[in-house]
Amino acid sequence: MRGLIFLLVLAFSSGALADGTPNKQTYEAPFSWTGLYVGVNGGYGWGHAPSHLNFSSTQNTGLAARGVSAAGSATADLDGWFGGGLVGYNWRSGRWLYGVETDFQWTSQEGNSSICATPACVVEADHRLDWFGTLRSRLGYLLDPRSFLYVTGGLAYGHLNTEFSASVPPFSAVSLTDSKTKAGWIIGAGLERALDRNWTLRAEYLYMDLGTVASASGSTSTQFSSPAGPQCDTIVLDAKGDVHASFTDQIFRIGLSYRFAEDYAPLK
Repeated sequence: MRGLIFLLVLAFSSGALADGTPNKQTYEAPFSWTGLYVGVNGGYGWGHAPSHLNFSSTQNTGLAARGVSAAGSATADLDGWFGGGLVGYNWRSGRWLYGVETDFQWTSQEGNSSICATPACVVEADHRLDWFGTLRSRLGYLLDPRSFLYVTGGLAYGHLNTEFSASVPPFSAVSLTDSKTKAGWIIGAGLERALDRNWTLRAEYLYMDLGTVASASGSTSTQFSSPAGPQCDTIVLDAKGDVHASFTDQIFRIGLSYRFAEDYAPLK
């Protein structure tokens, strides 16, 4: 990660030195940000998935019933690399740039947690973010003809798999699974710089919130014979549980884009 940041800073600073400001003609390099562009990007995500679970189990021997219940919370860290592509369009008005952009990313972010609902940790929660995408607007301000700072925000969506396993020995275990695509929101900021007439390099930070990404309930019943006697020859174990999980993600990524237009408008 430190190496990526070092290379990125080097690329931006090298471009700035190449511009120089010996005269106005050199400073106004032949580049305009207006137009359609496509690109690739990649980076690292630090995700968090707080999980909340309620669990209860009952043992019925035919003569008497006894049971236990438990509730707990824990947060899983879903860290991992991701990569994908993007497409967008920019318009320019003086020093201001505005546009729309959409992207799609495949990710390796996954994590798990143990919820200590009882003296023993009997609840396991596993989460995996398979992919995510965004549809955002961008608003930026030109620092010079080849560099601009921007803010961005809009719609986010992603697909998460969540698996829970809960048990309170000697009672039955409950397994719950939820897999869904969920929509939320995303906001962030970045810096983009033109490398030549068509290619640009960017660094970007984003915060994504997909809200409640898992909500499931389940139950199980187990019946077996007991050698305790004819009056207690059958034991029934019943268990049930429900879970809720939410997901947020902090994202840092770099991107390389190609802009198709080649028109030039001097910086006013």
